[in-house]
Amino acid sequence: MDMHPPPAYMRMAQAEPETPVEPTPIQVDVMRYIPHTAVSVTMLVTITPPAGAAFIYAPGYENQGTLFKGPRSLGELRLVGPFVYVKLYGGATTFDIQYMNYREP
Repeated sequence: MDMHPPPAYMRMAQAEPETPVEPTPIQVDVMRYIPHTAVSVTMLVTITPPAGAAFIYAPGYENQGTLFKGPRSLGELRLVGPFVYVKLYGGATTFDIQYMNYREP
């Protein structure tokens, strides 16, 4: 007589699709480094780790910001006040901003 163990029952659960989590904006005071009359600034942004990216924008212009890709990117950003906001993407954990130039009206 052959004895077989009872069949194994496995319960399969369908994984819920992960909704992307929007990163929390980090406020940066740019007027500590450039004049308060500046209307735009050119900045060199260093991202860590290098595969990450940073999206930087002025308040009220969330859809018109500049994307800086790691490890280092140069770009220009419109200013409308003393602050800009930074959102880190792609696993980026830290950023460093160097202010290269600015424009005044």
